[in-house]
Amino acid sequence: MRWIRLLLTLVKAKLKPKANATDTFVISFRVWITDIDVYIMNHAAILTVMETGRLDLMVRSNFFKIASKNKWYFPSQAISVQYYRPLKIFQKAQLHTRISYIDEKWIYVEQKIVRNEKIVATCLVKSTIKKGRETIPTSEIIDLLKIKNVPTKRYDLINTYELESAQMSSRLVDNWKE
Repeated sequence: MRWIRLLLTLVKAKLKPKANATDTFVISFRVWITDIDVYIMNHAAILTVMETGRLDLMVRSNFFKIASKNKWYFPSQAISVQYYRPLKIFQKAQLHTRISYIDEKWIYVEQKIVRNEKIVATCLVKSTIKKGRETIPTSEIIDLLKIKNVPTKRYDLINTYELESAQMSSRLVDNWKE
C-alpha cells in the first residue's frame, strides 16, 4: 500500500501550485487500515507519510523535474524520528515539511506530524544530491531552483544531530562487538 500513498502524493503535488523550496509544505492524510499494527499507526507507515512530504516538496519546488532531467537522485543519509502520540485508524493529521539548513553538501529537512494542534511525531532528515557516485554541490540546485533565503544558519539541533550520528557510527559500525 506504500506505493499507492506515494503515487497519490505525486499526482496531488503536480496539481498544487508551485512553491519556493524554502516554504513550509503541508499535506493532510488519514490513517489507513493497512497503516496500523493492532490499534495504532506503525512506525513504517509514519515514515512513509514523512516520505510523501519530502516528495511533495520536491515536486512543488520543481526539484523533481530538474532532478529527472539531470538524472539526479536525493538519497537520505540519516533520519532521526521522535514519536510523541499515537495515531489511530481513520484519524486525520497534517504533515509539515520544510528545509531547515543547507550547506555545500547536505540538505536537512525538518518534518512534524500534527493532529488537533498537538505534535504526534517529529523528524530530521539529512540528504544529499547524487548523480551516480558523484555528489552534486547544493549550490548548483540552489541556482537552478532560484531559491531565495537559503537557510544557512546551522542551528544547535544540527550540531547535536551530527554529534549523535558520529557516536552511533562509531559504536554500531566501527566498534560492533559480538
